[in-house]
Amino acid sequence: MKCVYTPNDFKHLASDAAMIQAAVDAAAEASVSVVIPRFNERTEKPLWEIDQSIILHTGSDVQLDNCHIRLADDTFIHFFSNDAAYGKYWRADERQYDITLAGRGNVLLDGGNHNGIFEKDFTIYDENGNFVGRANPRGIANISVNRGINFRNVERIAVSGLRFINQRYWAMNFEFCAEGHLFDITFDAPANVPNQDGIDIRTGCHNFLIENIFGRTGDDTVALTNFGPPRGQLTEEELAACDPDIHDIIIKNIRGYLTDECDIIRILNRGGFKVYNVQIANVMDITPHGQRGRALAAIRIGDICDYQFRLGKVGETRNITVRDVLTHSRFGMYIADTLADSVFENIQLTDGAGVGIYFNGCTLRNVYIDKFMYNGEAVAREDDIGYEEKFHRVKIDAINTFHFNNCTAENLNVSNVISGKGHAYVFGGNSPVKIKVSNVVVSDENTKLTEAPVLL
Repeated sequence: MKCVYTPNDFKHLASDAAMIQAAVDAAAEASVSVVIPRFNERTEKPLWEIDQSIILHTGSDVQLDNCHIRLADDTFIHFFSNDAAYGKYWRADERQYDITLAGRGNVLLDGGNHNGIFEKDFTIYDENGNFVGRANPRGIANISVNRGINFRNVERIAVSGLRFINQRYWAMNFEFCAEGHLFDITFDAPANVPNQDGIDIRTGCHNFLIENIFGRTGDDTVALTNFGPPRGQLTEEELAACDPDIHDIIIKNIRGYLTDECDIIRILNRGGFKVYNVQIANVMDITPHGQRGRALAAIRIGDICDYQFRLGKVGETRNITVRDVLTHSRFGMYIADTLADSVFENIQLTDGAGVGIYFNGCTLRNVYIDKFMYNGEAVAREDDIGYEEKFHRVKIDAINTFHFNNCTAENLNVSNVISGKGHAYVFGGNSPVKIKVSNVVVSDENTKLTEAPVLL
C-alpha cells in the first residue's frame, strides 16, 4: 500500500482535475495523504489547470508543495470543496470530519481569467439599496460558484499556507463548520472585479481560530456574516436540530488593506440569527501611502440595511471584544443596529484617519471603550467631509472622534481618549445618548467636547 499519493500517479488520465481527484479519492480510501507537487508530469509544466472542483472527503489530508493551481477559463468551479457541501449541509448526519489543506512554499491558487459573472448580477436593488428581485444570469442560480474554497458541514478543518491571486469572488467560504483553524493565508486581489473577500465565516460556524492573515483584498478581509440557513430548504425539525449561530471565534494577527471601500473585519447578522463570543486582536491597516482608496472601516459591526431580513434585537450581536487595532481608515470603527456586552480597547488611529467610531442607528447596551487614541500625525482629511454612502446610509458632515446618528445607549462607558486634529467634536451627532466618560484629552483647541444632545 502506498504511504502517499500524488496526481502524477494518475498521469494517464485526460485532465489535471481528473488526476488530482483520483489522487484524493485513492488517498482517502487508504487513509493516507495527498501531495500535489510543483511539476505536472502529464503536461510537463509547473502548473495544474483544473476544469472541475476538487472534492475532499472525511479524513482528506492534502499537502500542496510549492504548486500553482489555476482555474481554467470559462469555468464555474471552486479550487476545493467537500462532499457535504452539495447536500443538506446543515444536517448532523451529513457531517464530515478531519479535512486538512496545507501549503508549503509558494503555493498559488490562481483564479485566472474571470468568467464574467458577478454578485450584482444575481440581486436587483433600487437606487436606495432596497431589494427588488433576483436574477439568474446565464442560467446560474448563485454567485457561490465563484468561491475559491467552499467548505460546508465539516468539523475539524485546517487550511494554511496558501496565496490567492486573481480571485473571481470570495477566496474562502465556510458554512456550518466547526473546530476550524485558518492560518498563514495571503491575498493579492488586483481589484479587477468586485467582491474579492478574503475569508467568509457564515451561518452555523463556531470554534474557529483565524490568524496570521496578510495582504490585500478587494472586499472584506475577514467577514462573519449570518443570515441563517437557506430559506425554504429546512424543515422545522431540521432548524431546531442545528446550531445556526456564529460563535466562539478568535481572529488575530491581521495585516491587510483593501482595494475597495469595505472593511478589514466585518460582522453582520440578521433575522434573529446571532453572532456572539468573538475576540479580535492585533489588526494592522497597511494601506500604502498615496493609495486613492482605503478601508471604509478597520472594524465594522452591523448595518442598518435590512438585507431582506429583519434588523437585530439587542443581545443577538454580543460579547464582541476588539483589542490592539492600528488604522487610518475612513472610520476606525463603524457600528450599527445593535450591540451588547462588548469591549473595545487600544484602538489607535493615524495618518489622516477619519471618524473614530461612527455609531449609526444603534441600540447599545453595556459597551466599554478604553484607550482610544489618535496619534500626532492623525490630521483629519478634508475630503472626508461630505462623504456619503447611500446603501449603508452613512454621511460625514463633520469629523468627530465619536459620532452618534439616531442612537440610544444604556451603560456606554468611554475612558482614556485622545482626539485627533481637525475634529469638530469629541462626542458629536444628533442622539441624546448618555455616556460615562473619564480622562479625555482634546488635541485641537478648536475641538469641542460634546455636541448637543449628547450627554456626558
